[in-house]
Amino acid sequence: MLGSLLTLIGLYSLACWLYENFRTPVLLVVKGIQQLVQANRHSLSQKYGPWAVITGGSDGIGKGYAHFLAGQGMKVALVARNESKLKKVAEEIRNKHGVETKVVVADFSKGEAVFDHLEKELVSLDIGILVNNVGVINEKPIRLERMEKRLLWNLINVNIGAATLLCRILIPAMKQRKRGLIINISSLSSLAPTPYLTVYAATKAYMTSFSVGLREELLPFGVECQTVSPGYVRTSMTEYFASAEGQESSLSKRVVNVADMIRYAGFTISKTDSTTGHWSHGFQTGVLNALPPSLRLRMFSKLYTQLLEEYSDDKQKQL
Repeated sequence: MLGSLLTLIGLYSLACWLYENFRTPVLLVVKGIQQLVQANRHSLSQKYGPWAVITGGSDGIGKGYAHFLAGQGMKVALVARNESKLKKVAEEIRNKHGVETKVVVADFSKGEAVFDHLEKELVSLDIGILVNNVGVINEKPIRLERMEKRLLWNLINVNIGAATLLCRILIPAMKQRKRGLIINISSLSSLAPTPYLTVYAATKAYMTSFSVGLREELLPFGVECQTVSPGYVRTSMTEYFASAEGQESSLSKRVVNVADMIRYAGFTISKTDSTTGHWSHGFQTGVLNALPPSLRLRMFSKLYTQLLEEYSDDKQKQL
């Protein structure tokens, strides 16, 4: 009797794991085939609307999404705090893809003060896709009590406030038009609390929870919401992985390039409501999801304790 019960529990657990981890690749295959055989395929601008808004669009993943969506024929509005970098990326996009662009300067670290300006700049556009990408991270693993107060507020205002308030501003028009897509960039670090990356990981756990809940709210109105939870991607946020001599560490060699991530993540648009953004990160997520939360916490603790010892300012001062 006990053996049969344990077998049933094991089969149920396996079925849940298979559903959670193979749902996305199965959907990608099925939806991909459907798009290939459909003669009346709609472009992203036809399906969602002509404009795409990308926060943090001047660099890294945001810039990658901007180029991808422009390559699909969408007009692009770039939002970030560095005006010169924004204008440079906007010019690159116009020259390469021949689409209309718009630059909106906004420093999300200032919190509530920036959103009146953003609303005036964006609500008049027929926005089809919103990519909530902007984010900050502590440059290296660090203990909470050593983090500057300004950095703590930046993590809260940028990683949580930006996506939340922008959705509040732009969702009403999407619901009225009965079309639209919100892409929220979370992180693999949302899978477990992460010592020495404590606040950043918590903000990404918020982003995942917010995004999944919002998806259910918007479903009856024809508006989609996708959660993207990548692992390490080669951006300015992961520069500290390189050693002082300029040589790549073993961890740095496993970091995915932005172009590779965007190629995969872009393919998932309109096909699935959640993705890791790259197949290798999907494999990592599948392995982590097979572990109990206590063991995931232990693994993250071990990894970031090692990174703290390897990359902390304390160690550099001792050299």
